[in-house]
Amino acid sequence: IIVGAGPAGLAAAVYGASEGIHTLVIEKQAPGGQASFSSNIENYLGFPSGLPGISLARRAVAQAIKFGAEILEPQEVAGIRTDGQYRIVRLTDGTEIRCNVMLIACGVTYRKLKGVKEIDRLTGAGVYYGASMVDPLNYKQNDVCIVGGGNSAGQAAVHFAKYARTVTLVVRDNSLLEKMSQYLVHQIEETENIKILLNSIVSEVRGERKLDSITVTNTKTGEQQFFKADGLFIFIGADPNTSWLGD
Repeated sequence: IIVGAGPAGLAAAVYGASEGIHTLVIEKQAPGGQASFSSNIENYLGFPSGLPGISLARRAVAQAIKFGAEILEPQEVAGIRTDGQYRIVRLTDGTEIRCNVMLIACGVTYRKLKGVKEIDRLTGAGVYYGASMVDPLNYKQNDVCIVGGGNSAGQAAVHFAKYARTVTLVVRDNSLLEKMSQYLVHQIEETENIKILLNSIVSEVRGERKLDSITVTNTKTGEQQFFKADGLFIFIGADPNTSWLGD
């Protein structure tokens, strides 16, 4: 049994079912997870020109079903317990299902930037929550903006700066030392193409089919600055969807 039908859960379903394993995927909303809400996913293996998240989800579902996987949705898991060699999954309607192996692939909910104009429309098309190690390769000699004041944001800024023309780090706090390690602060301050904006938030993103610029507002003075931005990567934390697991 696989709990969660995002890209990870659906990939597991394809690989499990294709090997002849009886595979059941349980999804509380709709297959595709957060990826299905992205207008254009550009960093998914095998699609260099990108594809809509809903298309990725549909292809993955069709592939899993082709190999014999069953997808149960919308249905939610309320808890699990063990009984000898079995894992027993309890659904919210009281139904219990036994399995030998259970894979939890219910992902996380990224904390979203709120009150930013056009951000939902451009998410997946230049605006991303988090970043992989290979994303900077797609932004050689481009202008990138990183949002966040923690270590993840700092590490991303340093890594992107190796490839991007400019990296603008937008931080809500009045100091990087509020949440970031000293060694990382030093690296950022020593990197010439990283610009730090403290007491600042992204207030607007713009672009037709893809992000091309952003507005940054100083929370103390109200001053607004406009920046060219080919990519906006947001690191303001995420909450795992595992509250149902208990202990």
